[in-house]
Amino acid sequence: MNKSIVIGIVMSCVVALIPVKSNAILLNAGDTAFLPGTTAAMEPELAGVVISDNSIYDSIVPGGNNLFQVGIDVTNRVTRSNANNSLIFSPRLVPTLNNTTGNFLVDQVVIAGFSDFVLDVNYRSDGLGDRGPNTATRSADGNELSFDFLFPLSVANLFANPQEQSYFLSINSNATAYTNTGSMSIFGRHIDYPGETFEFTYAGLAVPVNEPVAVSEPPLTALFVIFLSCLMVFRRS
Repeated sequence: MNKSIVIGIVMSCVVALIPVKSNAILLNAGDTAFLPGTTAAMEPELAGVVISDNSIYDSIVPGGNNLFQVGIDVTNRVTRSNANNSLIFSPRLVPTLNNTTGNFLVDQVVIAGFSDFVLDVNYRSDGLGDRGPNTATRSADGNELSFDFLFPLSVANLFANPQEQSYFLSINSNATAYTNTGSMSIFGRHIDYPGETFEFTYAGLAVPVNEPVAVSEPPLTALFVIFLSCLMVFRRS
């Protein structure tokens, strides 16, 4: 057998025996991290059942004429992990409109509502989309996440290319409940208006919340005993 073939077989076996490295990135308050992208194969805990999935829309008018707009849908998705029952928040940017005379560039996404929950942050390169953010930053109080596209998403005007969509963000939390009280801002530039920054705003984003503490009601037998005791006291008096 050819020596190079033998070496290739050996190397393939060695690679196959090496465990897949997890790309989980713990993001504490005040931290900034580089995002390489991740998959369910790298992080099996990301596999789960989608329990909420809706779209929220906003648009801007760069030139002040309402006839010419840039519009972006945000997919607002929550998945419950099969591995540990925790919730994964996965917003995604889907540009749907640009009938202006120039391209629009998305630079940053800011999401508020994460409080002090433990978060592993990345983006899913094994799903729909063209590009993910390069870095993520968590605010000093832990409540806000900022995702920066150092290579911006390009939203071409009319039917020109490219019409780029983001990958799903992957915000893996230690929460088991959520509420739609978060907010998002998308910041970007229009090539026809240099020096200006435009902002899209969205309300109703899914964010983690603590499970409500269930207050157990007293059993009927206990209530009956209390009733009898009160009745006996009343008769003796």
